[in-house]
Amino acid sequence: MPSIRVFENTAQLHQAFAHKSIRLLRIGEKKVCLARHGQAFFAFEHLCPHQMHPLSEAQITAFGEVVCPLHAYRFHLQTGSEANQKCRDLKTFEVEIRQEGVFINLY
Repeated sequence: MPSIRVFENTAQLHQAFAHKSIRLLRIGEKKVCLARHGQAFFAFEHLCPHQMHPLSEAQITAFGEVVCPLHAYRFHLQTGSEANQKCRDLKTFEVEIRQEGVFINLY
């Protein structure tokens, strides 16, 4: 699947996201979370790999981890790795910021 444009420009992106916020995006039939930590943006699958709880309800730590509210599993935003290796890693997707807009690669 090719890159999908999710925002027209970076101004829209920054306006839509406060620091340490997560939003659920629907891209065709797929749901993806998009999160901001500092000035960086990260995309990842919307359900926790442990028990399929929606990660759009999660919190982001100061260390760049998304924490599932159900059982506090922690996943690194950049790599998707689960901090304590209790379940499979979180699937992440590349976020590209280009002149033509903001894109997510759902490969």
